[in-house]
Amino acid sequence: MSKRQSKKEHILHAGMLVMKVQGYNGTSVKDIVDAAGVPKGSFYNYFDSKEAFAVEALQNAAAEDYQANSRILSNQQQEPLQRLREYFIHHAQEVCDNDFQIGCFLGNMCQEMADNSAAIRLAVKTVLQTNTRQLAAVLEEAQRRGDIKADADIEQLAQFLFNAWQGALLRMKAAKNSEPLDIFLSLFPRLLNL
Repeated sequence: MSKRQSKKEHILHAGMLVMKVQGYNGTSVKDIVDAAGVPKGSFYNYFDSKEAFAVEALQNAAAEDYQANSRILSNQQQEPLQRLREYFIHHAQEVCDNDFQIGCFLGNMCQEMADNSAAIRLAVKTVLQTNTRQLAAVLEEAQRRGDIKADADIEQLAQFLFNAWQGALLRMKAAKNSEPLDIFLSLFPRLLNL
């Protein structure tokens, strides 16, 4: 990685951490550069605007999540539905470990900015589709094994699970406790008719 790319990554990661906690509107370019320990002018050497930064932050977070999710969801040592459960447990633990402050960066950006920024809305939509496809692939595998009814609409089921999960994360942030996540995880097997 070049020095320029390394510095851009540093600003991106430092600013993304701030934005995860403070949200898009609560984060200024000054907050981003202060977190990165660089002068304000450095920001504009790498990003055209705060909106452009947010799009790259979403894409970066999505790429990191995709890799982590792939490790969990492709673990052939476990049955498909167990892998799916592990995926949700892993993400629930991350949220709990952050004292219910962060939630899901994707969900937060969707709630805060999807109505106000076409670029952010498109980035969120793309990430949501990718995440839903990851879940659908595992559900399809479970269906082939006979763990899910043969006539179940896997695409709808994947979307429903992901939407319910995002709702649980939102409720968790509001409640500042794990109860919404616990409810989701306890109902997960019943949602799949297990």
